[in-house]
Formats: sequence, C-alpha cells, structure tokens
Amino acid sequence: MLREVALKTHNALSRAKVDYFLIGKVASSCWGMPAATANIDIVIVAKEKEMDELLQELKKEGFDFNYDKVKSKLLDKLPAKLNYKEGYSIDLRVASYTIDLEALKRAVKLKIFNKEWKIAPPEEIIIYKLASAKPSDWEDIKGILKNEALDLDWVRMEYLTKTLAREYKADFIERFEELKDFYEKLKSHYS
Repeated sequence: MLREVALKTHNALSRAKVDYFLIGKVASSCWGMPAATANIDIVIVAKEKEMDELLQELKKEGFDFNYDKVKSKLLDKLPAKLNYKEGYSIDLRVASYTIDLEALKRAVKLKIFNKEWKIAPPEEIIIYKLASAKPSDWEDIKGILKNEALDLDWVRMEYLTKTLAREYKADFIERFEELKDFYEKLKSHYS
C-alpha cells in the first residue's frame, strides 16, 4: 500500500510541478536502517497557486482531506495530513525554516518504487528528527549514525541545530550534545 501512496503522490507532485523533498521515516530509511511506515513526510516549496494545483492533483489521486482546512494549514506554514486509505497518509508542510531551504539545495535524487525522489541529506534528516525527538526518531537517528558509508558533517549539523532552535524558539542544543555523545560511544564500540 505504501508503494501505491508513493506513486500517487509522485504523480501529483510531477503534474503540479511543485518542488519538494522527503523527510521522515522514508527518507531516514534511505540513509540508515529500513523501517516500516504508513506515512510519507514531504516538505514543499510552493506559492498559493502551485499549492492549489498540488491539492487538486492529490484529490484526483484519491487522497481524502478537507481542502480548505489543509490549504489554511499550509498557508500558515503548519503540517497537514492527507489520508489515503487503510491508515496510509502523507504529511505536507511548506518550507519555512533555514533547514528547509538548506535541505532543498542539497537534496539528493534517489529511486524509490522505481521513481526518482528528492530526499533531504542525512545531516538535515538527523536534525529534523532531533527536533521532534520521539523514541522512533531516536531509533531513526541511530540507524543513520550506524551507516559507516556516510561521512557526516558535524559542524553543519551543529549549525542547523542552532539555527532551527533560534527560528523555532526551542532549545535543541542539549539534544545535540546527547547525539554527539551517543555517536562517540557508537564509534568506540565499532572500533
């Protein structure tokens, strides 16, 4: 079913010509450990006209949502859930933070379900997950950190953490220190 949701979402994004990138569990699975999910998290870059086109295309693809409510949330830069069926959904959010613009510039194109998708880089995914910091987010972060093929830019992640903390008006610095401590322990464990 996630494949169906992904393909329908990809179709709508392509027809509406909306720039975007994936975050969330789908994106973190690309950089770390594969994990099951019933949701695709997408950050879009769109003005009101493009947003309207995208929402119309998503309706045509079978997504179930209150058009006015979703549009209002997106215009207010809040995340909006669009349900599909059997508990599957997508979460849309309009790019509004520096980390969003950085992720868009550095997004990597990867194939998922035989379609090319723009995926946020691993550093940005880690910081998005760090900001949320639910137990499942920490597991996703750990999965990325365990990927020895990645050469993570810790200076960049610290910059993104501080910038997001300032813009979001929340203190994530302590979480970032926990992240660095965990990574050091992980490195020493595998050395």
